[in-house]
Amino acid sequence: PGHIAIVSFDGDEVGMQYLNDGYNWVDAAQAADNTGFLAVEWAVKMTNGQKPDQDVIRDPGIIANIDNCKEVCPKVWGWSKVVTSAAPAVAAGKTVKIGLSMDSLESAFWVANHAAMQAKAKEMGVEMVEVMAEGDPNKQNQQIENLIAQGVTALIIAPKDGAAIVASIKKAKEAGIPVIMDNRPVQGDVLPDLQILSDNYTMAKQALQWFVDKAKKDGKTYKALLLVGNLGDENAVERKKGHMEVLNANKDVIEVVAEVPTEWKHEVALAGMQNAFQAHPDINLIITPSDFLFPPIKSVLEQNNSWKKIGEPGHIAIVSFDGDEVGMQYLKDGYNWVDAAQAADNTGFLAVEWAVKMTNGQKPDSNIFRDPGVIANIDNCSVVCPTVWGWSKVK
Repeated sequence: PGHIAIVSFDGDEVGMQYLNDGYNWVDAAQAADNTGFLAVEWAVKMTNGQKPDQDVIRDPGIIANIDNCKEVCPKVWGWSKVVTSAAPAVAAGKTVKIGLSMDSLESAFWVANHAAMQAKAKEMGVEMVEVMAEGDPNKQNQQIENLIAQGVTALIIAPKDGAAIVASIKKAKEAGIPVIMDNRPVQGDVLPDLQILSDNYTMAKQALQWFVDKAKKDGKTYKALLLVGNLGDENAVERKKGHMEVLNANKDVIEVVAEVPTEWKHEVALAGMQNAFQAHPDINLIITPSDFLFPPIKSVLEQNNSWKKIGEPGHIAIVSFDGDEVGMQYLKDGYNWVDAAQAADNTGFLAVEWAVKMTNGQKPDSNIFRDPGVIANIDNCSVVCPTVWGWSKVK
């Protein structure tokens, strides 16, 4: 009673602390650190004679509020000094033992996600027992049964197959063990306790729509090769859905002349793309559902003498997804036009934090957290790219 609502601006540690504590409702957060980084970088570039494409670079900021704080607040510069009210690792004498089951570490996204979970578990002082399925859904189910038998207090699962994993989730729930899905959802009739996911459909749609809008502005049309991930992975399903919605609405701008299923395997993608280019040598756009597929993309384009930068004769445009160091490097270097960037690290942090909270009896307000991601492209890269998790390794 008597509360007075507050709407704020800046994103500093005071505003974010009060948002965390329930006094501040919403804070329009600037990028204090990134603005400083850019100022020094451009001072060096201009000293060396380089000029920016425009004389004003505007930080779009992010809006942190009481509804999205779990996902957005950790991205704000002032959040690092906030004292959170997270549940302690041990409550009422209960020991936390997290079981982590992952498909594999084949992509840079999963390597970064895994490292984030390890770091957060160490920071919180909790035990985490890890198993890798190495791409085998049957092996993953067996490994999860073993984790349940070992007495884990919470499970974090990044499944190989969202449908095949249902059996293990049911067994965990029967044992009273909370289940958190890490970046890949369940496909079935059982709901885990929490799913921490990227908004794959919206992000894929936004990235490709940006490219379509630019093509219309430039008066260009494209013949596209559409790569598709493993459709046993709901992320691949949602990304294709987002891509197809834009493609179906813009057939006058982009004509899909080849669709290549990749199964998330480099050799399958390479063979499919080689056949596609042989049948359609006029392809001038590749739409990929993951930066993971850049090695075969680069390989086939080099074979066709088409690994060219934007503006060079023979260049083939690329629209991508993930925000890993490879995709961001190629965006910086002028091969990739736009990348829908997930939050590999923050997803991992949240998974471990909630495994601890659920062990201690806390329940989330919603059983799905969706990372809205950011769309990094050749027009906004100077501002947006430094906020992407893969950018730190770009040369």
